[in-house]
Amino acid sequence: MYQILLAIDGSEHSEKVIDETITIAKALGAEVTVLNVTGEYDFKSRISIHMSDEYWEQIRQNMKAEGEKVVGQAAERLKEKGIKTNTEVLVGKQAPADGICKMADKGPYNLVILGSHRLRGISEAFLGSVSNKVAHCTEKNVLIVK
Repeated sequence: MYQILLAIDGSEHSEKVIDETITIAKALGAEVTVLNVTGEYDFKSRISIHMSDEYWEQIRQNMKAEGEKVVGQAAERLKEKGIKTNTEVLVGKQAPADGICKMADKGPYNLVILGSHRLRGISEAFLGSVSNKVAHCTEKNVLIVK
């Protein structure tokens, strides 16, 4: 069976990415794994105060709960269209692109689908582009939805 890894972040653009995945998955009779990756670095870099390990654990739990909500909603949309769906949420000390690539490379996926927020210029140079990095760090085929 054709396997698709759908990486979403819960943004408004994710809706367009899910729509495109539905079209492709239905045409191919594919199974879809919906993935959300949240790295602690996203949050820690914005905080200049020291927090206890217990507080960080609470933040991790909240991030995981939000990720589960994001993938759960996407999975429901896919299932409504008759698409076999799995979900995965990764929270940890990794950039989202690294988590997506690790998941893609360890799994039986034929295609990775994700969106592009289309950052340009200085923003892309400093922040990096998740979609660009995924396109270059995995051996799997990658579809970037704009």
